[in-house]
Amino acid sequence: MKQQRIIIVAGLTVVALLLLGAGAGVYTGYLGLSWDAGTAKSDDPALAKQLQSSKQQDKSAGPAATDILLLGTNAPESAPDSTASTDSSASTGFPTDMIMVAHIPADRSGVQLISIPNDTWVPVPGHGQGTVESSAEIGGLPLAVQTVSEFLAITIDHVAVIDLAGLSDLTDLVGGVEVESSTAFESGDHEFKVGSNTLDGAAALAFVSERTAFPNGDLQRIHNQQEFIRAVGTQLLSADYEFNPLKMSELVRVLSPSLTVDSGLNASTLVKLVSQLEGISEDDFDFVTAPTEVPIVPDDDGARLTADHGGLEKLKQAIADDTVSDYGFEAEDSRR
Repeated sequence: MKQQRIIIVAGLTVVALLLLGAGAGVYTGYLGLSWDAGTAKSDDPALAKQLQSSKQQDKSAGPAATDILLLGTNAPESAPDSTASTDSSASTGFPTDMIMVAHIPADRSGVQLISIPNDTWVPVPGHGQGTVESSAEIGGLPLAVQTVSEFLAITIDHVAVIDLAGLSDLTDLVGGVEVESSTAFESGDHEFKVGSNTLDGAAALAFVSERTAFPNGDLQRIHNQQEFIRAVGTQLLSADYEFNPLKMSELVRVLSPSLTVDSGLNASTLVKLVSQLEGISEDDFDFVTAPTEVPIVPDDDGARLTADHGGLEKLKQAIADDTVSDYGFEAEDSRR
């Protein structure tokens, strides 16, 4: 059971923190209410047009694959505001520091977290070519969903935006997180060494946000973000959050205000996902990064990455076939 919990926490990143508590016994209902009350909801009609929360399928055949777009931002004042009018709340542009898709296969045999480098040069519908991150800056959540959907040839079911400061609060709540850094670097007042680093909240925010300190920019930042997700999942389990209703309540209370989600990504939806994922093991969890060509192409705004179209076609096919884990192993082998 603990293996299942750590996979869910890591694989679905901040959204999965509710999943951790969703199957945690008699206090599930209370946690669900706290989640639904704490998270901001977007009911923007333009976003609803892009999301396909209920895929057309033969219900007797079981669930379809589920894809959740996860966006992180260090500019919460620009992020979608659920208190705004429903005509504009999700359409407001905002910068992104993290772009990921949590892919859950139809047979619920595992979880794959697909990172997309922000600097990847892609078609932005209605706006020509641009970096994938520019889609959120230009058109907010609706355009980001459309752009990522077309880039990976998927149907996105749900979307969640996290103010990355929430990861800082989470790190302090659990008493620090130990991460492995593959490179030494500095970010503001923080220094990170090769190997093990114990992060407090401020250091965690620097660790997952820094990009300019690296020759390969966003690619190293993605590696750091993935490492942080692994580490925080382990930390939550080692502190026995899943068995402690008070700890779980505090976790949801601290984290949920940092999240904006589509109206369908509620407690009921997440509890259902937990029940469907019961039985997966550590071997069924993977991180994948959308492939890009090297070297980085200089641009007026810094740099941009060109998608490796051959590798991208393989990734798209793997998503369609629910074989992303196999793709991840093959991609890793090719880099050795």
